[in-house]
Amino acid sequence: MKLKSFWQVIWSEKKYKTVFLICVSAAVFIAGGAIAAKKYSNKPKTDIFNTQTPTLTPTKTKTEEKITCLLDGLPYSKDKATRHPLAVVVENHPDARPQSGLDRASIVYEAITEGGITRYLAIYGPNDATEVGPIRSARLFFMDWVKEYDAFFAHAGGNEDALANISSYGIKDLNHSQNYFWRDYKGRAVSSEHTLYSSTEKLYQYAANLKYNINYSNFEALKFKTDGPAEAAGKSVEINFSSASYKVKWVYNPAENNYARFLAGQEHKDRVSGNQLKAKNIIIQTVNRTLQPHGSYGDENWVFTTIGSGKAIILRDGKVINGTWKKTSRTSRTKFYDEEGAEIEMNPGVTWYEIIPPEVSPVIQ
Repeated sequence: MKLKSFWQVIWSEKKYKTVFLICVSAAVFIAGGAIAAKKYSNKPKTDIFNTQTPTLTPTKTKTEEKITCLLDGLPYSKDKATRHPLAVVVENHPDARPQSGLDRASIVYEAITEGGITRYLAIYGPNDATEVGPIRSARLFFMDWVKEYDAFFAHAGGNEDALANISSYGIKDLNHSQNYFWRDYKGRAVSSEHTLYSSTEKLYQYAANLKYNINYSNFEALKFKTDGPAEAAGKSVEINFSSASYKVKWVYNPAENNYARFLAGQEHKDRVSGNQLKAKNIIIQTVNRTLQPHGSYGDENWVFTTIGSGKAIILRDGKVINGTWKKTSRTSRTKFYDEEGAEIEMNPGVTWYEIIPPEVSPVIQ
């Protein structure tokens, strides 16, 4: 009898065929599982019981670049630090008080105009003021200081001497225009000359509409140092420009290392903010003056000798520095030197210039 082969036996018997197919299927399943297990084992394993929060790489935030402003030596964003200086004439008649916006200026000049009445030239740059005024007329000596910064010059007319020379001085003029100024009586029974106001926003827009470059400034800065050290028993100063209405006092505060301003025996405060005016540096500059009589430029007015040299007193850090001032040309910056001839360094922050004639003697206390 001829023997059947292995495959003939398997395929001839149904029960053997079924068993064989089951075995083959099982082998294929096991082999596939082994391949899958090997492939899975090559991946990083995650511990499902590990609840620790994964470490995240911190996102780097770009820090805004700060630039030192030439006006006050403080750091600001680039658009503020390099904004073109803006000079505004602000009056100081008792009916004009309290003034608006002087607390936002980086530099303020105070000088006698006529009749013993002082007037301010406020220089703005990095800080805005929603209201500035009352704004009054130009004077020639203000224009000499305006040229030190090549500043925009906002004013309401001027005496004939000033108006006749604005063009030859090359002033970037912002004379009174109703589009950028407004009248504000606010219930005060005062003459109209005490009611004219503007804002730094409007005045910069005025300059931009005249095609002046408001995003660029280039002038010689004073030297600045690190603020302090403060003098615990620091000196204050009193300046009597003409009468009790124009008596100024700067009182030193060692806790803040600055000087608080008093006018006519009262705290000198801003109309908008209510803040008392303060400064880091007080420069008392003695300037010769002559009374120009009635003539080619109309009414008599004071003419100041702003170019040259003279006596200066600087109050800073509660200390008193006796020195001199020098200005070589109309466009050059007035510099201040101590008794050894070294340029005096100022504290970063607000600086007030008190411009006095030789006959006015400040009282240091």
